[in-house]
Amino acid sequence: MKRLILFCGVLVLLTLGLVFVYQAQAGEPKVLIPEPRWDFGLIPGGSVVSHYYLIKNMGTDVLKIESVRPG
Repeated sequence: MKRLILFCGVLVLLTLGLVFVYQAQAGEPKVLIPEPRWDFGLIPGGSVVSHYYLIKNMGTDVLKIESVRPG
């Protein structure tokens, strides 16, 4: 009976240890935008302009972009 209790205790500790290691490795996202601003200069009325932004995730977890708004 004592061996069973000891075995269960060791099993619980190993499981908790694995959970903590996994959470430590999960990390967090870190956004990098090399060119965060773009100046279009003077734009004639009625013109359509666009610009592509490079967005990189330098972290170790998934980067979620949930909303974007113009400045």
